[in-house]
Amino acid sequence: MRNLGYLIKFSYRNLFRVPKRTLIMILSLGLGCGFIIWDLNFSNSGSKEMMKEFLTQYAGLYHVTNKDYYDQKNKKIFNPFKTMSDEELERKDLIEKSTRRVVAPVFISGEKKTLGVLLTGLEVEKERKLSTLYKTISAGTFLEPLGIRQVILGKKLAQRIEAKIGDEVAVVGQAIDGSVANDLFTVVGLLDFGGGDLEESLAFTQFASAQELMALPPDRFHQRVSFDMNQEEVPKLNTLSASYWADLIPEIGVSVNFIDNITWFACIVIVVVVSMGLSNTLMITFFEREQEFNSLNIIGAKSKWITQSLMIEVFIMGTCAILLGVLIGSAATTYFYYNPINIELFTGGKPIIMGGMTIRPMVRIYAVSQYYWQVPLLIYFFLSLTMIYPILRVIRRSQNAI
Repeated sequence: MRNLGYLIKFSYRNLFRVPKRTLIMILSLGLGCGFIIWDLNFSNSGSKEMMKEFLTQYAGLYHVTNKDYYDQKNKKIFNPFKTMSDEELERKDLIEKSTRRVVAPVFISGEKKTLGVLLTGLEVEKERKLSTLYKTISAGTFLEPLGIRQVILGKKLAQRIEAKIGDEVAVVGQAIDGSVANDLFTVVGLLDFGGGDLEESLAFTQFASAQELMALPPDRFHQRVSFDMNQEEVPKLNTLSASYWADLIPEIGVSVNFIDNITWFACIVIVVVVSMGLSNTLMITFFEREQEFNSLNIIGAKSKWITQSLMIEVFIMGTCAILLGVLIGSAATTYFYYNPINIELFTGGKPIIMGGMTIRPMVRIYAVSQYYWQVPLLIYFFLSLTMIYPILRVIRRSQNAI
């Protein structure tokens, strides 16, 4: 223990031989560490905020459906003849933050042409409470809770079929009893997803109107869509099936994972670049002390003892830099928690279109505890690799090394 204590004191003293150089190395590594922690927190929070805004517009966090409603291999394919009821739902606590929907592939006919769309029947009051779909209305009004046979069209869809507010459009499909479902609906509003493709393929009506069109009993529907954004785990159900958003919209899930992985890759590259610069600086520092090492060899110091002292120097410096980096990363994360970042700063003032919907999130950065130990371990790993070559060169150049 006395030998270790002396080694630490000896190594600590050597850090102040060239204090400006030591300070620059600590600051460069500390700023890199702080930036990486902040960047990972920003990436994680940004992904969650964007997905939260995207999912609350329409898709929801997960869908509870009949087990045979979605195709198991491709959940873009669904069977509108497979319905469910709340009596089959064993977890009644899911009802509070979810809303029922009737989904029907139909044809909508206006003055100009007839197009195939997905008509969704909504529980209007609950949708206003849980989703932000009503905020996308660019003309007219949202659906009336007590209204019947009202319809909201995407702006692009309305342009293609030449339908205006107040016009009647014909809706034709197939009811679940095999009969032809057809009725007239009044256009009360147009929704704007920022020019996305969904504007051409979606239409919305009241829940009861969709049930009547599809010849569904009052207690039957297709989906119960959850908007509980604080609950990331999908419930396990026995009689019904719960499908996570990433399975329902796989292209968006892949994109989010890609961005997160790229962020980690960029952070590793930053650590490697900083480590390479640090390696060069360490080599210069150690070569300048070559005479000191030779003197230590002459008085009996073994190469192992010199190597240990150099390693301790580097780890003391690295520990100081990491502590500084954690402090900087925490301070930056805390600041941007209370002062959210507008994501449009990174897009030239333009909104993001994701899955056919416009996203304009304000990113509030949350601290992720695991980053505060993962990043230091990553830096210590590359720091260990960094000092191997300079130390070996110094020991080999020592003529009297034992």
